[in-house]
Amino acid sequence: MNVLKLLLDLCLFQAKPQDLPANSTLVAATTIAAIVTNILTHRAEGQIPLVVAMSTAQVVVFGFAIWIVLRWKSRVERFRQTITAIFGTSALLQLVAWPVVGWLYQVQESPDASMPMTLLFALSIWVLAIAVYVMKHALDFGAGVSFLITVACQVFTLIVVFMAFGQIG
Repeated sequence: MNVLKLLLDLCLFQAKPQDLPANSTLVAATTIAAIVTNILTHRAEGQIPLVVAMSTAQVVVFGFAIWIVLRWKSRVERFRQTITAIFGTSALLQLVAWPVVGWLYQVQESPDASMPMTLLFALSIWVLAIAVYVMKHALDFGAGVSFLITVACQVFTLIVVFMAFGQIG
């Protein structure tokens, strides 16, 4: 419960990634949670095996990109806490997004689609802001450089997933 509270506090920018335990089991749990919540959020698109493969690839490749950046900055010892923070908060916010995505699929062809789209956009910005916040603490860079690095990791992930699957989920 303490870890869940820390992840919620991270979502509100009231905790730091270094407050989390550097625990391999926690890394595995948040990685699985990120994959599962991504699958739940995108399952309405159909093609469940493809959604599972793409969700897994996105999480693994993004984690690898984070590891590369931490290694470049000689901060590999921060990987467990960093990835736990990013994947744990992402999983929590994907749970929030899950019913909104369902709502969007119900109204996607109507003028009523603007509200769920706006909510999903806001959640996406929030997830990005948390990742930048986490990277700022992990790398000891300012917010601007952390933003650029976080976006670069996400772009790298999208390119790899696109190359592997021919589409971006």
